[in-house]
Amino acid sequence: MKSLTIILSPILLSGCVLGPEPGNPNIALPGAIRSDSAPHGASFGDMAWRKVFTDATLSKLIERAIANNPDLAAATYRIEQARAQAAAANSDWFPQLNGSAGGMGNYGSANAVQVMPGAGRSSELYNLTGLLSWEFDLWGGIHRSNQATRSELLVAYYQRDAVQTSLVAAVASSYVELKNLDERLTISRRTVRSRRESLDLVKARGEGGLGSELETGQAEALLGQALTAIPITEKAITEKENEIRFLLGEYPSRVVRGGSLESFEDSLHIKGGLSSSLLGRRPDLAAANQSYQAAVAQIGVADALRLPNISLTGTGGMISSDFGKLLESNSTAYSIGPSISGPIFDAGRSKARADAARARAGEALVNYNKASQQAFREAADAINAHIKMGEITTQLSALVKSYQKVAMVATDRFQGGASGYLEVLDAERSLFSAELELADARRDRILAVVFAYRALGGGWQ
Repeated sequence: MKSLTIILSPILLSGCVLGPEPGNPNIALPGAIRSDSAPHGASFGDMAWRKVFTDATLSKLIERAIANNPDLAAATYRIEQARAQAAAANSDWFPQLNGSAGGMGNYGSANAVQVMPGAGRSSELYNLTGLLSWEFDLWGGIHRSNQATRSELLVAYYQRDAVQTSLVAAVASSYVELKNLDERLTISRRTVRSRRESLDLVKARGEGGLGSELETGQAEALLGQALTAIPITEKAITEKENEIRFLLGEYPSRVVRGGSLESFEDSLHIKGGLSSSLLGRRPDLAAANQSYQAAVAQIGVADALRLPNISLTGTGGMISSDFGKLLESNSTAYSIGPSISGPIFDAGRSKARADAARARAGEALVNYNKASQQAFREAADAINAHIKMGEITTQLSALVKSYQKVAMVATDRFQGGASGYLEVLDAERSLFSAELELADARRDRILAVVFAYRALGGGWQ
């Protein structure tokens, strides 16, 4: 045993770690997110989702989605898988001890020289044995493997956060779209009432000899346009409600609405903050970072497999031909010692495996760069959309007021006999379209807030 210790001591002390050390990717970043009015302050994405989506009804919907959404539940189970894999990799640091027990009876042939002279033809052998195996991390393969599995565990955590970020944004945007459909339905029904009144007026003028069949047909067509919009919108409302229920992990049913969302975006300030903070705040980027680090760690694992492996192996236990004496001290036997094994010729397999690991790390770095660029693009687009949709909403509000005046004047002229119904027809069509466009513009401005929040990494807090 003393000589065994002398042999193993320099082996244990001379271990090294192969492969590059995993770390954050070094990439060039822009100084600020384009269109951001506060590139050096706090970010809108730092806010907790409960402080962003303060509408009570919407907040409850998001809570139910987080509690019941199947995609989020599946992502949580993937964390458990990754944690178990990390624990399995960590066990490689420790000796592995297995046990066996057995008994065998033999009856030898005297004619086949299976029986020693003077010995009986029957014999028995019993054993109670322990098997020891302990691999020394001479080249850092176990160390790198543990680094890789820890990074993969972090990937699973960040991916779950990314799923929640997407889920929060999906529920919020679907609810905003549902409210928009409600507004469009209200506009359509109001327009139907107005156009029925116009049709009644046209019919009355026709009966008095002041109108024509053409004007009556134009009024009926105008009413039919608004009537058609109602079932189209109701169909879209049902589908949107079912979509929200699906996000909540529930079966199709009606969705209760809350109050108006018109003041929602006015109470928030869309600020991007430091460009470098976006990398750490967005969970999808954090996951891509850890995927890259896991791939880098796997290079060391592959390099270690190219070199000899040294391990300590041993067996020991109790062996006896008499079962009654199996546990006596004289039945003790053991053997222990180091062993070395490794590739001598594998036709380039080990080198190819290491080259593949380096290529995977390169691919992971490219994917991280791409994800970073995509994140900055999404953030810039969302901030710009919020700004521009505000301008569009202002212009459309003025346009609707103008069309309302035009429609009123056209109706007065028609009733006074100064013009035909064609003026009313054009004015009513333009007003209806402008009102729907304004409703959509208000929706899109609120959606820009939701998209900006997601693009800036908010939603998982």
